[in-house]
Amino acid sequence: MKSIEEEIQQKKWHNDHHKAVINIFYTYHVLKENMSSLLKPYKISFQQYNVLRILRGAHPMGLSSASICEKLIDRKSDVSRLINRIQKLGLIERRQNKKDKRISEIFLTLRGLEILGQIRAIDNFYKEKMPIKLTDEEAQLLSVLLDKTRM
Repeated sequence: MKSIEEEIQQKKWHNDHHKAVINIFYTYHVLKENMSSLLKPYKISFQQYNVLRILRGAHPMGLSSASICEKLIDRKSDVSRLINRIQKLGLIERRQNKKDKRISEIFLTLRGLEILGQIRAIDNFYKEKMPIKLTDEEAQLLSVLLDKTRM
């Protein structure tokens, strides 16, 4: 396992906080690239997978675009475009809300559920590979420290 200094070939830092921030950004990009390569065979992007994952959490209920946007990891994503692209793949469908016709809700299709069932590589990464690198206690501490960083 290489340190951040070795990974980006930088030895001098303004301070430990600067090093930590660079390490967070670098690690985020490494994890995102790994996930993107795992998703490539399914022809969906990381952002599209995130939308599908959110809808799986609400299944069998649907969610509005606004609700999906609130739950996205990358909240600056153009949710409308993301939803349109996923809909063209046949993985989700829009339905008008029965109580309020102005609102449409997004639902996973059977094909969307099947694709999520096939994408075991990402779930396996979290369940099998990550515990090899971090103990449960280390993962908990990391989450606490990252939460504290955002506050």
